[in-house]
Amino acid sequence: MKILAIFLIIFLAITPLITLSLSSSAFTVSYPMGMSFYSLFSTYFTTEVMGVINITSMNIGSSYLPNGQYLTTGNASLQLNAMIDGLYWAQDVILFHQISNNEFKATLVLNLWNLTGPFTIPVNGSVTTYQGLGVICYQGPSFIVTLPTSIVLFMIDNSTLYFGYNIDNKSGIFYKIPLSGEFEIGGLSIAGIPNDVEFVFGGPGGGSVVDMQVEGTMNIYFMQSGKLSLVPYAYSIGFDTAESVVGVRSLANLTNLWKPNTILSSGSDDAIVLWPVKPEISTLQRNSTVYVNISFNGKPLSNQKIVIEDLGLTGLVPISVNYTNDSGYVVFNNISSPLYVVYYPGNFTLSSDYIVSSPIINSILTHVKSIYDSMVSFLKSYNFKKSISSFFNNIHSATYSESTSVNYLILIYILGFSVGIVISALLIRFKL
Repeated sequence: MKILAIFLIIFLAITPLITLSLSSSAFTVSYPMGMSFYSLFSTYFTTEVMGVINITSMNIGSSYLPNGQYLTTGNASLQLNAMIDGLYWAQDVILFHQISNNEFKATLVLNLWNLTGPFTIPVNGSVTTYQGLGVICYQGPSFIVTLPTSIVLFMIDNSTLYFGYNIDNKSGIFYKIPLSGEFEIGGLSIAGIPNDVEFVFGGPGGGSVVDMQVEGTMNIYFMQSGKLSLVPYAYSIGFDTAESVVGVRSLANLTNLWKPNTILSSGSDDAIVLWPVKPEISTLQRNSTVYVNISFNGKPLSNQKIVIEDLGLTGLVPISVNYTNDSGYVVFNNISSPLYVVYYPGNFTLSSDYIVSSPIINSILTHVKSIYDSMVSFLKSYNFKKSISSFFNNIHSATYSESTSVNYLILIYILGFSVGIVISALLIRFKL
């Protein structure tokens, strides 16, 4: 750890040599891929977050710095990141180094950022202050993993913040620090970036992008009402970290609507909403009787609440409520108004949605959006450049090859990523 501290001091002492880059990388658009939990509608507070992944195959190619410079081959990161009260950013990270087709060295690394100032408590590991912000860096144990493999990363905060892991049934807490708070999901941190929980793959540090392929499944859990629960809102990308990948596709597996998970495969790295998603709703009116059918992927949805709302002087007013039968149908009688809305309030992985009886109502209800539509709008409007990357002009002072020692890459990860995030936070805060 003394060597790590020396490297940190040297690199932070030569910060004038750091170059910020917003130029295009070797790939035009890339994201940290996997999944994230972020709420637009209410703020969640929890004492525990967990990422679970089952990897059946993985191949890690070359990685590049933000300006397109080659960095290394065969190295990538898997990050569980979360904000604590919008003031601290905690990262439980595995740095993968590929040894053979199905064998990898997995090294645990953590970063903990104090976005309000220096750390004033005694800590284990390397701690420093950059531009008034404190950062703790620590390297944990390493394991040799053979695919297929199951990995769990978790963080717990109950007056003490714990960083933990379970890799092929080998589990432990590899770091802890006295820090009272809760993980916050929703809203913006003091640095101006979303308070999300993200479980994502990215490059090996310094805002790098890596070309890789992964086959497997993953999920995020958070402590709610005394038990670990699946997240109600999920995206295919992370919002806070600067590392990214190409070649990894994240899609939702909604075969069981109450137990969704994320499928990782080779493909385009698109930013999408995983869940909730909109079901298919159709209506038919005959005289004063309205027939409603609801399904998902061609399968009828039973016992789903449907509401008929009338357009009154003060807005929409519920006039009838009923539930679908086993065929996904529900019938409403005595609907005399020609202007009404069929409203579906949603059900966990199924988004709220509505259908209007006349195009006239559409112009009146322009402010009404389904949960899914709101999440899609957020994705389209979000400025992903807030995760500004930095890199070191002399980062190639070490010679990289497929057999590069993982210890060098850990240093690159900690140093490059750490300084990059601090600069990003400062640029966002002062709108530079």
